[in-house]
Amino acid sequence: MDYLEFFALNEDPFRLTPDPFYFYPSEEHNRILSSLTYAVEQKEGFFLATGEPGTGKTTLLNRFLSTEGLKERAGIALVLTPTLSPEEFLLTILEDLNVEVRDKNKNAILKTFRDFLIGSSQQGRRIIIIVDEAQNLPTETLEELRLLSNLETEKEKLLQIVLIGQAELKKRLLSDSLKQLNQRITMRAEFRPLSQSETSEYLNFRLIKAGKGTAAFDEKAKRHIYTLSRGIPRLINLLASRSMMAAYLDASRSIRKRHVEYAARHVADSAAPGGGGLRRLRLRVATPLLFLTLAALSAAVAYHSMRSPEPAKNAAPPLQAPPAAAPVIVLQEGAPQPEAAAAPSPAAPSLSPPDASSGTGGTRDEKSAADRESVPSYSPDASQASPAQASKEKRGKIITVRVNSATLRESPSLDARPVTWVSRGAELEVKEETVVDGKRWYRITTSSGKDCWIVENVVKAE
Repeated sequence: MDYLEFFALNEDPFRLTPDPFYFYPSEEHNRILSSLTYAVEQKEGFFLATGEPGTGKTTLLNRFLSTEGLKERAGIALVLTPTLSPEEFLLTILEDLNVEVRDKNKNAILKTFRDFLIGSSQQGRRIIIIVDEAQNLPTETLEELRLLSNLETEKEKLLQIVLIGQAELKKRLLSDSLKQLNQRITMRAEFRPLSQSETSEYLNFRLIKAGKGTAAFDEKAKRHIYTLSRGIPRLINLLASRSMMAAYLDASRSIRKRHVEYAARHVADSAAPGGGGLRRLRLRVATPLLFLTLAALSAAVAYHSMRSPEPAKNAAPPLQAPPAAAPVIVLQEGAPQPEAAAAPSPAAPSLSPPDASSGTGGTRDEKSAADRESVPSYSPDASQASPAQASKEKRGKIITVRVNSATLRESPSLDARPVTWVSRGAELEVKEETVVDGKRWYRITTSSGKDCWIVENVVKAE
């Protein structure tokens, strides 16, 4: 079972891409979006929005661009690679606006652009130039933008210019060389981090947008994410995504503080508290799930080879999962371990998974990796494992496991502690049946005499 299936999500809720679908309308972000919309509608000229990296600038910009009917009412030139000379910048804008330029002479380019702006204004169509990461614009190109803003009629501006950039852009605009441009900016906005309560709402919001599912961050986890991220959405996403992966490896649908701590240990280059700016995070370990699975599978093989007891001479051989079964995942060093059922205790890094006496508590998946690694595999007794040695006429109802691996639990509940697991094709004799919460459960007895329960949707009855 993969990560998304485990949490019953449609997609990854904490991707780092600036998807407008996941735009979180905090009070601050809503205010900036309203200001930007007003500036464009009222043809205010220059609009400036700045903020630290990861505060949601590009996501808000994409949300603005997805405004219904905007592209029908306005021509938009979006510049995402602003390290351009003035001439390159002008040509990029005209190309984005589908304006044909026959003569590459700068004066000819400016005349073509002015004619285009006047024609658009007469048709009631606005022209907007949007520059993302505008702090990277050369000074000469910023000055060119100021000159472009001079293109106007007696009644209105012909061009709206939106600059989105990091905080250093504000400092640059205070320099003597850009003083005139700074005076042209009529509306300004600044992105700020989310508050603690907004961080909590943000986590819930993105989970709901991704399909709600079964994942939930408890309050301690939310507070810890806020403390570590300082309310920066990009860092919240990074920590939340890593924490969910830790919970997945822990077979827990509840994301707890220990999962956040595990995630934080694998993130480097976070900004120092009180620092003068946020450095971008980089990861210490590879993120692809394939890497995790392969590494975990190797650890699982070594672990089971060391822990598996030597079978008794007369005992039936244990059932083995077929090659196509989902790989067993074992937590890496420092990974969080499931809490004991008896009482909570501080999580400690461990190389080996919990034994059968420790409760997993939160899993609802009959094929979960943690169930398989935290309990011994099940060997049916002779009458169950070998039909040749026992007559079916003398046995009760027989059910057959139809999934790669299924969990036997100590009581008829998906929240009950796993006791062992069985592989596809295993035949089990039913001792008792019951229905709990609309699901039918079968009681079977292991070769050691232990009574266990298995749910109906992972077996088929003969």
